[in-house]
Amino acid sequence: MLKQATAIDGVFVHLLAPHQDSRGCFTEIYRESWQTGFRSIQWNLVTSRAQTLRGVHVHKYHYDYLMVLSGTLVLGLHDFRPGSASNGKSELLPLTGESKKSVAIPPGVCHGFYFPEPTTHLYSVSEYFDPDDELGCRYDCPELNLNWPDAAPVLSDRDRSAGSYADMLRKMSLVGQSV
Repeated sequence: MLKQATAIDGVFVHLLAPHQDSRGCFTEIYRESWQTGFRSIQWNLVTSRAQTLRGVHVHKYHYDYLMVLSGTLVLGLHDFRPGSASNGKSELLPLTGESKKSVAIPPGVCHGFYFPEPTTHLYSVSEYFDPDDELGCRYDCPELNLNWPDAAPVLSDRDRSAGSYADMLRKMSLVGQSV
């Protein structure tokens, strides 16, 4: 397994090593020794229809680790961690089922998922779901500087009614505080 850095500090792409023989293929998708920065406690399987966009979301506490099993995912990333070397940077990473890559996303990095075709992906998290740590903004907020491949994607009600980037930033500063 090779580890590649991205434009976003702390986000790594792991190039997985498929082992093929006459029976098929075996690929390790995660090892604790790969130093993703967290311990995985829950795995989720997601299927998405074509032209769907999930997000943009950010977490103050939990890490995400994901890979595409089939189809195509365009991963949008934006760093708004104060003090990060890549604060304010954005990147779109295309991932496919054939590419055999996984991605580790640390807390404070906004992420959204666009699916140009029917896609299945697997992801892990370092913390159980906490609605107070599940923040988001509209996928098309200009501050994200993400040039998504679709100007009118299929969105969930939650993502369609998401607030502004400024609202997300304000809420992020309140996570973990007594209000």
